Amino acid sequence: MQGKGLLTGMWVTLKEFFRKKVTEEYPDVMPDLGDRFRGGTLKLKTSKCISCGICQNACPNGSIKLTSVRDENNKRKLSTYVHDAGLCLFCNLCIDACPVKCIDWTGEFAFSGYSREDLVFDCIDLAQKRGYDPVEVKEPPADGEKG
Repeated sequence: MQGKGLLTGMWVTLKEFFRKKVTEEYPDVMPDLGDRFRGGTLKLKTSKCISCGICQNACPNGSIKLTSVRDENNKRKLSTYVHDAGLCLFCNLCIDACPVKCIDWTGEFAFSGYSREDLVFDCIDLAQKRGYDPVEVKEPPADGEKG
């Protein structure tokens, strides 16, 4: 029978025409990304971080740069923590390597910029601004008082 392929194609088109639409209206309705989505910026809990540098060493592209300083008890304190999302593979190796589990993904997927510098994030500053890990700021003791 000639035209069998044409009829089969038209049948598929007719079925798809009446099927429920799966298009998401993206800017108006945010999509459900699921629990295992890897993306966005790094969500850093600065109070839990021991500044060991394992996440920096685990990163295959070197997209994480951190520096630390030693306090009076000779313990490392996090000084800077910078994540370059333009270099990041979103491979999750840094999160898996963290011994205290102080980093995670924010789940954002719609961040962009006009230059490469727009994709470099200071994670300590983001944690304070977005309230991931509120940092308690202690006032220095007044003269004559013991802290």
